[in-house]
Formats: sequence, C-alpha cells, structure tokens
Amino acid sequence: MADKIVLSVGTKRGLFLLESNKRRQRWEIKGPFLKGWSINHAMIDTRGKPRLHVAGWNFTYANATFTADVNGKKFTGCENPPVPPKLTEKQAAQAKEWGISTAERTWLIHPGPAKEKKVLYAGTAPAGLFRSEDRGKSWQPVSGLNEHPSREDWGPGAGGMCLHSFQIDPHDSQKMYAAISAAGAFRTDDGGDSWKPINDMVEGYVGAPEESGVGT
Repeated sequence: MADKIVLSVGTKRGLFLLESNKRRQRWEIKGPFLKGWSINHAMIDTRGKPRLHVAGWNFTYANATFTADVNGKKFTGCENPPVPPKLTEKQAAQAKEWGISTAERTWLIHPGPAKEKKVLYAGTAPAGLFRSEDRGKSWQPVSGLNEHPSREDWGPGAGGMCLHSFQIDPHDSQKMYAAISAAGAFRTDDGGDSWKPINDMVEGYVGAPEESGVGT
C-alpha cells in the first residue's frame, strides 16, 4: 500500500489535490491549480515516477492538456493538444436542436499499457481517440476509430458527442475498448488499427438509423 494517497479533483474553477497517508483519516486540500481552467478530467499515472495528466478547457484558450510532477506540481501545457474531429452537418443540426454543447474538449486521459510507460490515450468531444507516445507532449489521432465507417451515424449525447470511457485489457494490450455518447461501445483486437461496434442487444439513441450498429 502506498505511503501517500493523492486524489485529483477537477472542478470548473481549477484542479484540487487531496492528500492523505495510508490510513486516510485526515486529508489536506491543495489548490486550486490551473486557475481559470475548467478541468474535465485529471489522473495520476503511477507507471514509474508519478505524474499528473490533466484535461482542461477555457473560454479564451479552449481545449488543452497539461502534465506535472505530483510532488513539484509545476504544470506544463501541451503545445499541440488533441484536435477533435468535426461534427457532420447532421450531427451539428441535432446538437443545435437539442441545445447540446459542441465545444471541443479533451474528455479523458488514460494510461497506456503497463510496459509502454510513455504511452497515453485521450478521448475527446466531438468524439475522437488520440494516442501520445511521449507522456502527453504530443498527440496523434487513432484513425481506425476516428474514421470508422459508422461515424456518420453517431449522434451527440447530452454532454456532447464525446468519447467518455476507455479501457485496455490488462492481459492483452492489443485489446482495447472505447465508449462514445451517443454511438455505444467499440472494441479493437489489433492495438487500435481496426474497431468493431459491440452494441448487440443495446438500444440505439433516439433517431439512430436502423441496423447501423450504434448504441447509446
């Protein structure tokens, strides 16, 4: 068990860190860090020396990602954060009709396989998956999912058309799973080169094309 426990808490007014010992009876609150940024997601990568990876959004500077040493807490912004794919005209019209945000955001950051310590994945809105091989200094699109044939059938969910969940099989890093609102879940067995919908027996979103393979 770790001697120090750190929780990362993202808010509309910046990032807070809650620190405690392994007994977790008392907590020290530190922050806010990244003042002025709305923090969509923050996680601590413990593969090697622990580092913070943060996804933020600002009315002036828009979408951004940051990294920091957990102890030093000096944040460095990525010069080239993920650039989400554009909505189609149909998707944009749906978002406007339902009053859904179309702002470009990095929705989550997830550590890569245990043996690939420099690899990170990021999910965005509008929905896209990105991979970094340098601990978040740069990001490349995962084209197999971002350009999936079913993409034109994806619809914006209540929080925007976002890739909100991502997992890697701990026993086989070639197998990964992603979930998109509103398109459902997808799986790859070849490290991200190709993806297939896994939405059998899952209800499609309202207005989803029949037999499109998408879900909610």
